[in-house]
Amino acid sequence: MSDSDHRLVARVVAVLAERTEAQGELLAATLAARWGSSDRHEPAAQDWLRRWKPKPAMFVSPACTCVAGRCLVCN
Repeated sequence: MSDSDHRLVARVVAVLAERTEAQGELLAATLAARWGSSDRHEPAAQDWLRRWKPKPAMFVSPACTCVAGRCLVCN
């Protein structure tokens, strides 16, 4: 990510952290009014979930070799 992308993400996180509980509730109510507050059921999705058999990922990540311990491998 570029420096400007990092700054954008940092600002978004900061703004979210500054949000009051009332602002969070207003946002949730606004989203629920727009998209509906109840979950819907799609028959095709339910059939897919019945057939789905999750399997654990078999991936061994390489060891981190960076000095700070914050490279793309360990993050």
